[in-house]
Amino acid sequence: MFRSFNRLINQTSSGLRSCIVRYAHELEQNHKPNNLEKKFLVWTGKYKTVEEVPQFVSQVAMERCRNRMRIKIANYMMVATALGCFAMVYVGKRDAKRGDTVTKQNLEWHKKIKEESQTTAATS
Repeated sequence: MFRSFNRLINQTSSGLRSCIVRYAHELEQNHKPNNLEKKFLVWTGKYKTVEEVPQFVSQVAMERCRNRMRIKIANYMMVATALGCFAMVYVGKRDAKRGDTVTKQNLEWHKKIKEESQTTAATS
């Protein structure tokens, strides 16, 4: 098998040779996915269910799956960050309309802490 494969590689052009080598590398199923990687394979659409995932998967397929999950997670984090920013702007504007400021809240908090420390000092 390997002799005929090597003979085929030697007889082809360099572009086709790299394609054949890449395809042969994809056929090697030498990575045993763990439970999280199996879920990644399902979430990226490579397999329908976790039970369908074979015991060994090619390293190339696993890398593609990880890259797709990395991109999906990064996109979700960007959306969550943007939503958090809009929420903070909304809350800040609402508090500004009510006259609430961070300085006022800080002064009230210090006043409350000072009163608590005076009452505990007076009782002891």
